[in-house]
Amino acid sequence: MPRIHFGLEIPNVLPWETLCAAALRADLQRWRTLWTYDHLLPCTAEELPLTVSSAEDCEAGPILEGWTLLAALAALTRRVRLGCMVSPASFRPPGLLAKMAVTVDHISQGRVELGLGTGWHEREHEAFGIPLGSLRDRSDRLEEAAQVIRLLLSGPGPSDFQGRFFRLVRAPFAPPPRQAHLPLLVAGGGEKRTLRTVARYADACNLYGNVFGSLSEVRHKLRVLDELCQEAGRDPGQVRRTVTLYGDVIEDPRRARELRAWLGQHLPDEEAEALPLGEPSRLIEAVEPYVALGVDEIVLNGPDLDLEGLERLDRQVLAAFD
Repeated sequence: MPRIHFGLEIPNVLPWETLCAAALRADLQRWRTLWTYDHLLPCTAEELPLTVSSAEDCEAGPILEGWTLLAALAALTRRVRLGCMVSPASFRPPGLLAKMAVTVDHISQGRVELGLGTGWHEREHEAFGIPLGSLRDRSDRLEEAAQVIRLLLSGPGPSDFQGRFFRLVRAPFAPPPRQAHLPLLVAGGGEKRTLRTVARYADACNLYGNVFGSLSEVRHKLRVLDELCQEAGRDPGQVRRTVTLYGDVIEDPRRARELRAWLGQHLPDEEAEALPLGEPSRLIEAVEPYVALGVDEIVLNGPDLDLEGLERLDRQVLAAFD
């Protein structure tokens, strides 16, 4: 069986003390990557505790800023690679985002991966006065941001760029990243624009394997990506394939049923029932088809971040793929 790596997505809705302890433990385990969110509002069902029952409660909940959190974790960890899954191109000028990523890369001694996406949460943008725009605007903005970031990371400049959303005017860029090549990950599966941006500019892609996607969809999207890479004159093997899965090892069957039932309020019943929540075998069986598909990394979203839970995941799931 081909080797697969694992990433852990930690929810910024939890207190700093919990996130810090989880990151330090993950740094000692088999996780390859550790991801924060880049959101200003809690925005998806899987981030929330079972007590949250309405969109209003969700919106009012606490959430820490992702890149600031990442910088702190970069100073405390020693091995695990770090990133935000993912930064909306609408939030910041790409030159600023590239500078932020390089700064955290230096703090971490060369362990950053820069995740980029279109942005999608309309209420989040409205709340903080950030323009989001039409689907075309978002796709154009993402492509321009990827071009600018790739340009800046490629050398000290000065660099010039003129687009519909962003521009550079004799922009210097120093220091360079600490690592020889700081990877750019682009998330999303849009076949007309997003995957084309991946094929042209990204080092990695990210797709949803459940909750917002499925194995069959991932299989199809990766075929499309292969074709787009070939059109762009790239070897498809140059793009790392990562897939986000929602799942966890939960020893208490009642807790697993409650969580599945609660998620059933947001998902079709059959999808909620199929989520890999409960015995380790459920999560292992959910991962195996992606290994066979040639996916490079599974990013787990949803695990409880108590230290015992992380130990169970490491010993009972990640170890099965050593």
